[in-house]
Amino acid sequence: MNSVIDTLPDEFRDIIISLLAERDPELLAALRAQEKPTMDQQEAVIDALADAFSEHLGPGQEPTPQGVLIDNALGAFLTKWPSEVILEE
Repeated sequence: MNSVIDTLPDEFRDIIISLLAERDPELLAALRAQEKPTMDQQEAVIDALADAFSEHLGPGQEPTPQGVLIDNALGAFLTKWPSEVILEE
C-alpha cells in the first residue's frame, strides 16, 4: 500500500513531512496510514502549508527560498490530490 505521503514527489516529501510533524502530527500520522486523504485532511494540509508559507515572506512580501519550496510543495500536493480525486468513490 502506498500512503498519501508515499505518493508525493520526492523533492517535496521531506518539507511536507517536516511541516506536518511540527504543526499537525496527528494529520501526518493519518496521511502515512491512508491511501487517500479526506477533504478535511486536504484542507488541513492547505492550512498548515499556507501558514508556513506566510512565515517565509521577505521584503516586499516576496517568498524566501524556503517560502518558494513550501509553495511548490503545496502545489505538488494539490496536483496529486485535487478535490475531484478525493471526492471520487
